Amino acid sequence: MTKEKKPASLLPGLLGKNIRERRSQLGWTQATLAELVRVDVETISRIERGAIVPSVLKLEQVANVLGLPLAELLRSSSTLAQDQSLEILGWLQSLSEVDRQFVLAATQQLCRHLTKFS
Repeated sequence: MTKEKKPASLLPGLLGKNIRERRSQLGWTQATLAELVRVDVETISRIERGAIVPSVLKLEQVANVLGLPLAELLRSSSTLAQDQSLEILGWLQSLSEVDRQFVLAATQQLCRHLTKFS
């Protein structure tokens, strides 16, 4: 058995986590997703574990099957602050103005606290 190399970036793990979470939200097993994407179950398992990153074409197919735009699947896998801020924006949009202000104040406080220890 060939040993899988550990990915050099966080992208494979984050991408796999996002795929796994969306699959779970849909109530699907890995076997169900594998069948819809036309790959074997082990391939889905390896993608979700972050052991492999599918080709762009296969990733687009996975996103379509999961009912997500490819950009959203990739953006939520990004470690860039700008992409992460877009994810937070999505969360904030469903909140009332009062709740958004609360989240912003709490986030600001948390960031100030964390930068003290950086």
